Amino acid sequence: GIGKAIASFERTIVSGPSPYDRFLQGDKKALSTEAQRGMEIFNGKGTCIACHSGPLLSDQSFHNLGIGMNAAKPDIGREAVTKDAKDRGRFKTPGLRNVANTYPYMHDGQTPTLEAVVELHNKGGIPNPDLDSLIKPLGLTDTEKNELVAFLEALTGPESVVTAPKLP
Repeated sequence: GIGKAIASFERTIVSGPSPYDRFLQGDKKALSTEAQRGMEIFNGKGTCIACHSGPLLSDQSFHNLGIGMNAAKPDIGREAVTKDAKDRGRFKTPGLRNVANTYPYMHDGQTPTLEAVVELHNKGGIPNPDLDSLIKPLGLTDTEKNELVAFLEALTGPESVVTAPKLP
């Protein structure tokens, strides 16, 4: 019941077009120069687009970044559901729409800021035997990391909450 209630509430939250959406629709001033450089990093050197693609900015797949794998009792992720060792430590790629409002990050909330998420990816995740082959150190400079964060923040649009109908 709690899950259904949360899902019902989440369906009432509507987000307006983000600066990124407006930029894609032709408003070249919608993204700051810093965010535009961040978009180039997202699509290029940062390799973010490999997993964060499509309209939701998610490949809807499962990847092992190493989160929880360095614990005394590792978080085996999707393997707990599939019982397949190849799924060890894999978690679903989240969509990045409104990402600036969805902190803390990662499935366990251990990453408190977008800056920390970018740093985790820049370091190549958390080493473990099942680390996804797409996760590699990026070698981003401090400036590039800031630009990438600016782009991620530009994926968040203005929010409004739609009033749900009252139940009898």
